[in-house]
Amino acid sequence: MRSTRFKKRGPWIDLVLITSILSLIGVILFFTIINDDFSLRDNEANAAHSSIDSSITEEKSTFPGIRIISDISNDPKLPFALQYPQTNDELFNSMIEEYITSSKKNYINAMRLKKKTRKDEALSGELNIHFDTYQYDEVYYSFVFTERMSTNNTATKTTLKTFFYNIETAQVLDIRTLLGEDTKSLETFSSHVRQLLKSNNDLQNLSTEEVDLATEARWILFDKFAINEDNLIIYFDEGTIAPIEQGPISVNVSMSFLNPLLAEEFQMQMVEVDAPVEGLDDGTKKRVALTFDDGPHPQVTKQVLDSLDRYNAKATFFMLGNRVQYYPEIALDVLNRGHEVGNHTWSHPVLPKLTEEQIMNEFTTTENAIISAIGQESTVFRPPYGSTTDAINAMIPRDVAIWSIDTLDWKHRDANKLVQSVKNQMHNNAIILMHDIHQSTADGLNGVLDYLANEGYEFVTVSDIMPYVQ
Repeated sequence: MRSTRFKKRGPWIDLVLITSILSLIGVILFFTIINDDFSLRDNEANAAHSSIDSSITEEKSTFPGIRIISDISNDPKLPFALQYPQTNDELFNSMIEEYITSSKKNYINAMRLKKKTRKDEALSGELNIHFDTYQYDEVYYSFVFTERMSTNNTATKTTLKTFFYNIETAQVLDIRTLLGEDTKSLETFSSHVRQLLKSNNDLQNLSTEEVDLATEARWILFDKFAINEDNLIIYFDEGTIAPIEQGPISVNVSMSFLNPLLAEEFQMQMVEVDAPVEGLDDGTKKRVALTFDDGPHPQVTKQVLDSLDRYNAKATFFMLGNRVQYYPEIALDVLNRGHEVGNHTWSHPVLPKLTEEQIMNEFTTTENAIISAIGQESTVFRPPYGSTTDAINAMIPRDVAIWSIDTLDWKHRDANKLVQSVKNQMHNNAIILMHDIHQSTADGLNGVLDYLANEGYEFVTVSDIMPYVQ
């Protein structure tokens, strides 16, 4: 009978086994601790975020299906004011909320971290997020978020984020989809954006090299954009193509240029305008442009509009920004009734007495109020008192329109003198100055309209008559 013998295990095998087991235990412990640490940090961040005392409100916007959420901090040590849109689409809402929550957490964590490391300093910071909304072809909405954040005495950093959204299909679309994923269209588009940036005299100290790099034909470089009925707006973050102190840069690409490059579903039907037949109008056709300054007025402007409607007369309203802000619905009524909206500055100053910066501020603030009220820019500009210079006219990015007949309605305040003043000065292609803030002007307007209609004059806007004005 064969006996069974067991070979004795060497000591080096035991050592290897023990070492391997200890190493495995060490790895497990390491990852467990790391995971617990990350979980703790994440829980702390969530707790910090949820514990902030803030007031959240909801209100309707002027856009169908869009609501506005405002989240404002009540904690003076962690101030923030956040504004963002909500729709009936929960998926889109979640996407927006994820962006807002992430920005809010980053801000709160950065603030608290610096407070721990710099306990003896008086620290301050702020987070502000607001958005602008643009509508295109009724169903497309562009949401442009501007985020300004400073944490504990750091310089304010401004960043932009955009969403292009189809409210009917609940889809978020990008520039690639907009241009039909056509690389040739992208190349044409990028080249045009580059040219617009380099030729824009309002943009100072642009780096040619940075502009070239930022406008290469790459989809990702044009991911921040918005669309209105007139333009596609491309945004570049601060410091991308210009010094940081200039802030974010934007450039408008006209839809008339862009339309052929768009994917078919985004194209607008372009209206073909027949070229004028030479000799058809020799300038003898009787035209008149009625203009009204210094409005809108809650009562007088409405009465003026009703009188114009009775004679199917079109006019141009040169509006003050400080009045548009109070009566935006009347400004919109002016546009909806087919009239032209002009910019007449914010506060009616004598422009030659102002600095260039002050002049442009008067124009720009009024322009912003007009766009907010009617959804589009003004088309013409009138300097208060008609006081201007060639240098000022060159600064203003609009046709500058004065007048050829001053009714002095602002001086006489007499309805009967209004029509007589027009009769005494009337000539073809006249631009008549009146003011839609005086009740006497509204009362005397029917007489003016009746006289001009009987004389065979066609009522046109300033933009329509300017080619015929010497």
